[in-house]
Amino acid sequence: MFVKWLLDYGFVNVDNDGVTFVKNVNKNDGTQSKILLSIHVDDGLAACSDEAMYKEFIASMSKDFDLSDSGELKWFLGGKVEQDRKKGIVRISQEQYCNDVLKRFQMSDCTPVDTPCEANLHLAASDSPPLDKRDAELVRNYQQLIGACMYLTCFTRGDCSFAVNEFARFMSNPGPTHIAAAKRILHYLASTRSLGITYQRGAMDPSLLSVGVETGPNQLSASADAEHAGADDRRSVSGWAIVLAGAMIAWSSKRQPVTAISSTES
Repeated sequence: MFVKWLLDYGFVNVDNDGVTFVKNVNKNDGTQSKILLSIHVDDGLAACSDEAMYKEFIASMSKDFDLSDSGELKWFLGGKVEQDRKKGIVRISQEQYCNDVLKRFQMSDCTPVDTPCEANLHLAASDSPPLDKRDAELVRNYQQLIGACMYLTCFTRGDCSFAVNEFARFMSNPGPTHIAAAKRILHYLASTRSLGITYQRGAMDPSLLSVGVETGPNQLSASADAEHAGADDRRSVSGWAIVLAGAMIAWSSKRQPVTAISSTES
């Protein structure tokens, strides 16, 4: 019902998930006003270029829905948002969520490490116990741990994407090596719980600058890489990141659906 209301109001859906909408209005002076809206269940996040247009939108929506406007964004879906409008800086972090996850799995005081997984990590299905001997409680705890970490990787912690993707392969029947490897993520979060993503107006892609490649301010850039032939099923893992305003805005690390016969193909 709410989505239909947005579409009737003039919004257009701009993503495949049906959660992000935009409305553009051409003004008499030749400029364009815009409202961006992202919705998640009963939570919403709006950004606008015209305050009067935004107030009109909120007033119209209030006639049909119960809503509250919490003002300038500070928290959204468990993520902390810090803004410096003069410097053009926005920082998003999940320190409190990390603390909650560590407490939940009784790892608040664990020894910190510098990486979310061992270098050249390759886990194998052969390390899983026989299905008739798997421990249901252990499997459930493993699934909860990976699920909690997945939320981090989807929101602010793209640095954990590869590790979580690898560990998620064994959700149905983890073995001792898989559990030990997965717990390393918690050790990593203990040392990086305040890590977040910082966007700055006009900033360039730091990974390109480090190798001497310059891009223009606010220019979109992308990087991709892949391994060739994983140790277990010979399928490669691809990773990519899209950067804008000095930080990642989208990223992925996943196993390819088919087997590549060369490193170039992967």
